[in-house]
Amino acid sequence: MKNRIKKILLLGMTAMFTAGAAGTAVSSCPVWADQAENPGENGKDAEENSGENSEEVTEDPGLKQVEHPRMSTYGIRSFSIVKDGQEVFRIAQEPADYKMDFDYWEITNPYDEIATVNTENMYEMFGVLVNFDLSNGIDTTDTDTGLDDTQTYFTVDFVNTVNDDTAREKEDADATATILIGNTDENGDYYATVKGYEDAVYLLSKESVNSLLELKPFNLILKIPALVNIDTLESADMTVGKKTYTMKLDGEKYKFNKKSVKKEKFTELYQALQSVMLDSEIGETKIGRAHV
Repeated sequence: MKNRIKKILLLGMTAMFTAGAAGTAVSSCPVWADQAENPGENGKDAEENSGENSEEVTEDPGLKQVEHPRMSTYGIRSFSIVKDGQEVFRIAQEPADYKMDFDYWEITNPYDEIATVNTENMYEMFGVLVNFDLSNGIDTTDTDTGLDDTQTYFTVDFVNTVNDDTAREKEDADATATILIGNTDENGDYYATVKGYEDAVYLLSKESVNSLLELKPFNLILKIPALVNIDTLESADMTVGKKTYTMKLDGEKYKFNKKSVKKEKFTELYQALQSVMLDSEIGETKIGRAHV
């Protein structure tokens, strides 16, 4: 089960878009609070929810486990963060015929609904993984690395090449690595090892590891609540208060609440709906949760 999530409240409106033969997109953007901000409170939540959220993530048996993972930024196909036994973040490439290239990526944890990814920020995050140096081990004799029983790790599935062009050409990952994160040394840098090859221990900079452990998924969201090309649109339902308004494409007829309208008016309204931008995160309020 997923961690409890908060949702964005925007103009008190729920908008649902249905693309022909492409499924339904509900415009929404839940929030994952930075767990580093209040370790006491979140530690309690983690304990209370450990039975629900400590699901073991299984690796794809078809992928090669790599001892010294090196990759291109454009070769990553999925990435997840497990912190203290709970998966707090997962992003994966999910191509589909009805999607545009930049919309292939989906954040499936902590979000349980479609959220469009800001690929520029995503590739910046991937750059942290690409720059991990997991080639030269260090001597950890008589050192408590914390790696033996750690429940914090990063898992990345990727195309096993450092060449950007080759990585772009291949659709599916062919390699995987799980990077275990342990204690810190006197400088605050983290001991790390690759699952399956635990004899070698490495040091990763505190800046790079913390940038992932303290990641805020909202920063990876394109601030457009929903993005459905009008050419694939079947209908759009907008709920304001207790009223629901429906825009629908019926063949070459453009309808609003079952009334025919001119294409220009239909397009103008749809463009206005698509131009609504997410501004910021909000906490849960007494009025409860709301979709955008």
